Amino acid sequence: MQIAIVTPYHNEDIALIRQAHESVLAQDFACRHVLVADGHPRPEIDGWNCEHIVLPAAHKDWGDFARGVGAMHAIHDGVDFVAFLDADNWLEPNHASSLAVQALNSGTAVTISRRSLRRLDGSLMRRICPESEGDTFADTGTILFHRSILDVISLWALMPRDLGSVGDQVIWGAIKSRGYPCAHTGLPTLNYRTKFANHYRRQNEEPPPGAIDVDHIALGYKSWERMNDFQRHALLKGH
Repeated sequence: MQIAIVTPYHNEDIALIRQAHESVLAQDFACRHVLVADGHPRPEIDGWNCEHIVLPAAHKDWGDFARGVGAMHAIHDGVDFVAFLDADNWLEPNHASSLAVQALNSGTAVTISRRSLRRLDGSLMRRICPESEGDTFADTGTILFHRSILDVISLWALMPRDLGSVGDQVIWGAIKSRGYPCAHTGLPTLNYRTKFANHYRRQNEEPPPGAIDVDHIALGYKSWERMNDFQRHALLKGH
């Protein structure tokens, strides 16, 4: 059994990318790491123990096309499962193994962990994030995809660019709309470094420098609303 973890990157700090990469190398089940440069390649990554794909230009879609390219590369090369990891996040050592064991035991093509919320400095904010619970929503970084659902995985590369900021919602909607059963580990094995100011305010904390609001997500939802029923149906359920 082979698992690939795909990380798109753009202009993230190389130290954060390295932390993400080292967390993949530290998995207690060996995984392939596919790093995809979305138009801004870092030459030092060529010397890392990974597969480095360089796209010729930034696609301005929050890494969605890069995720799709990395995933389809790995599936074409024979992996059984694909997971995703943002360049500013990192994994617990049992992330891949716990998901894979649950997937094999349950026979499901979609298997979900939980995520821990981390501050921008990496410190723990919440051990289990209530937003990504695997029912109404699951962060893409918490999902292990079996290669058999390429129809969903390929949407990363096929969805319109202006949906980029809500791409994870589109993917989750497609999983639910197409009726793929999901299994859950219940384990918070993804460390999610949050830059969203509302997460800090809910903890009665002042958002740190670099925190952002959700204006870009609102724009993504407006783009979704402008689509007609056929377009939305094609994304969520296929033609």
